[in-house]
Amino acid sequence: MIMMILSAGALFSFRLADEHLTGYIGDAKCGASDMGSPEARATCVKKCIKGGSDAVLVVGDKVYKIANQKAVLKYAGKNVSVDGTVDNGTITVTKIAEDKPAKS
Repeated sequence: MIMMILSAGALFSFRLADEHLTGYIGDAKCGASDMGSPEARATCVKKCIKGGSDAVLVVGDKVYKIANQKAVLKYAGKNVSVDGTVDNGTITVTKIAEDKPAKS
């Protein structure tokens, strides 16, 4: 009985991690592979997503699956800042914005 109560308590204390991440929207086929220039990356990612590949969030060498695909599709290939909930390598995006390069 005590073990069941402790187990239930552990379940309810588990909390998904809220994150703020900066990276780019890539595709599951290419992941974090180097595609050259940002323009070439955007072209490739859009083509792969249109061909059925899922969008992913690439942050450095880490690739996150995206639970709510429609939220990110217009950012395919672009640098972004993302707020969301991460659970086991998958992010549910709650806010996304394009990171535009600073003008000189």
